Parts: sequence; C-alpha cells; structure tokens
Amino acid sequence: MFQDHGCELGNCAESASHFESSSLLCRLYSRFLATASGTRSAKARENRTDVDAPLVEREEGCRRWSANSCNSQFQYYAPIIQPRDQREDDVFVPKFKRYHDDRTEKERLKSVENLGRMDLIRKANSDPLPPRAFTGSALQMCSNKTGDSVCVPKFKQLETRIRTASNYNLSTCIIQKSMSTVMTAIMCYLHNERNFTEAGREFARECTAVRFCQNKNEFAQVAGVRKEFNIRTKEETKKWRFTMITRDPIDRFLSGYVDKCIRIPHGAGYCNGCHRNMTCFILSEYDRIQTQLARGHLFRSFEDRHFFPQNWRCDLFKEYNNYRFLRYSSDPSDTLLGDLIPILEEQRVPASSIQFIRDQLNAGRTVHSTVQSEARTFYEQRLKSSPFLLEYIIRIFYYDFVLFKYPFPDGF
Repeated sequence: MFQDHGCELGNCAESASHFESSSLLCRLYSRFLATASGTRSAKARENRTDVDAPLVEREEGCRRWSANSCNSQFQYYAPIIQPRDQREDDVFVPKFKRYHDDRTEKERLKSVENLGRMDLIRKANSDPLPPRAFTGSALQMCSNKTGDSVCVPKFKQLETRIRTASNYNLSTCIIQKSMSTVMTAIMCYLHNERNFTEAGREFARECTAVRFCQNKNEFAQVAGVRKEFNIRTKEETKKWRFTMITRDPIDRFLSGYVDKCIRIPHGAGYCNGCHRNMTCFILSEYDRIQTQLARGHLFRSFEDRHFFPQNWRCDLFKEYNNYRFLRYSSDPSDTLLGDLIPILEEQRVPASSIQFIRDQLNAGRTVHSTVQSEARTFYEQRLKSSPFLLEYIIRIFYYDFVLFKYPFPDGF
C-alpha cells in the first residue's frame, strides 16, 4: 500500500520530501511497522525506531527511512521491514526470491513430468505428413507479383515492449522467446546499478511477475521513449542505441512450442486446441494469422504473442532503420555478450557494470529453457525433416528470415 508513495528509483530527494509532507501516510507506515514487528525480539527492535516511542519519533524514523533507503523495498520484500544494520541472526528472505524459488521448483517438477511424456508426444505426432504444396523457392513462393501471396506480409503492428537505461541512452525492445527475460534484467540493472545490487537482485531470478523495474523503465512504443527523453532529431537519435534480439525463426518457433505447448501448457484448449500435435498447431496458427489479417484486427492472444512474426513487433514498421539487431544464442554468455558489449562500451557503461552483466549471464539458464530436452530434439527432427511443415513455417516467417538475414532451410 506504500509502494506508490515511497522512494522512486533515482529520485531520492523528491521522494523523501513527499514522504516528509505526508504526515498521515507516515502515521500509517509507523503503525504498519509496529504491527509487523510484534514477533521480533526487543534487541532487534532497538536497532530501528522503537515501536513504543512517541508517534512523532516514529514519524521521524519514517522520514529517515524514506531518505536513506531508496530501493523500493516495499514493492518486492516481505512485510517485515528491517533496517540496514539488522542483526545477522534476523532471518530475512526477500519476497521476490521466495516467489521465484518456489515457482522455479514447481515449474521444474511439472516440466520434468510433461517433457518426459515421450509416449504421448510420439503418439500425437505419428500422423504421416504430405509433400510440399509449392515446389519452388521461398522467394518464388512469397513473391507478391500476382497480389495473391500465400506468405504473411511484413511490418504489421502487433505489440511493442521497450526497456530503457536512459543514463546510458540505451533502449531495447523485448520479444517473447528471444531472451526477453535476460534483456529485461540487463536493462533494469543498467537503469540503476546500485539499487539493483543493493536489493540483492539476480538476472536468473528476474521474471515478469516480480521484475524489479516494473513501470520504472518500460514503454509500450518507441514514440513514448522519444517523447520522454526528447529524442526528436536524427542527431539526437544517433546518440541512442535502440537494440532488439532477433532469433532464427525455426529455432524461435521450436522453443516457443516446446515451452508453451509441452513444458507448461496454458489453459484447457491450449495451443489452439492442438495440444501436443505440432502439425495441427502450425496449420492452425497460419490460419489464425490469415483470418486476422483478412479482418483487419490482431487479437494478441497468448499464442499470438509467442508465435507471430518478430518483424510485427517493436514499431519496426517505422523504426527498422534505427535498430541494432543482436543475434540470439542459447548460451547468452557467448554470442549475446559478443554483440552487446561493444554497444555498452560505445555508450560508456563502466567496466565494472559490464563485468557484473558478464558474471550474471554466466550464472545459468532461466527456468524457461527447453533446448536440452528430449522433447525439443524430437520436435526439431520432425520439423526439419518435413518439407511440408517447413513450407508453412516459411509462409509465416518469410520476412523474419529476410529482414534479420537468417538462411532459409535447404531446398528453399
């Protein structure tokens, strides 16, 4: 209840002043501390504003806390708020860590179960596959000379999710299944390195539900970034780096399908009602796209966000030439760092911050990773060995291959 009135990242003085001018809020805060501290020892209570002191003294403690602890602890920590000089024997586990660790363990157990049902996976994909419908090249198939192309067009406006680090003139657009969790964490850290590290945050523990920079450095369109930071001219645009992680369309599709349709399915009719049948899902998703295009309206369902073309995101229809495209890698400490570090150095990110990012990326995979599973191997082999399925993948993602310079499969 206090998070909307407490310390805002990077704005300590203003936030403290706001707290100081709000006596009622401080009174409520003081009573909150008094209630929350009921189970703590008397010695521990002596280390912060005494809950039995006069209310005016507790209000002063409220103001002092707001001025000295600008790291938005209310939003992410358990209800018992403790001072910085708390005793080591006072056990205090941040809420985001408990949430992430509990969620990770539950997902791990469910993932092992679902990814291990290879009998059901093979049975659902035992149907024979027909030959290709179109025998020419990808370029011939997707040529629009007749005005009747079977391929999905480029640069529709689906959705944009921007994360910024304005102190370094950095902006990145995140896309599901293209290292979105990792890039969100990196930009959050660069948004305010001190607050991120003092709060004990880790890249591997960041996730959408408890992300540290929620509503702090996030925009729904590039125009919002331009307006907020007064990026009006070409010269001002050149001072910024607009980045986006791109991913091989086949690899991205397989990752999304195994993650959202096999590992942790969503809803009773998940994946367009196709469940474990990849052929059904590819054809139904292609039909969904064509139907929505014909109606002139994009619905942006859960599946749409994870499987519609990458070039429909990030305002590329008008900002394509202003982006730096970075290549996805299943090992973010490898290819991503090689592409990202030169950009960070260009924007004068300190070497110590770059080293922190390097260390965090070397720490391990996120909970969503499926690249090492047997199910992923099975679906990849089935897709890549079927010209029929590959044809429909190219029909959907033709312009992702072209615009982001990924090679077409052999035979196309």
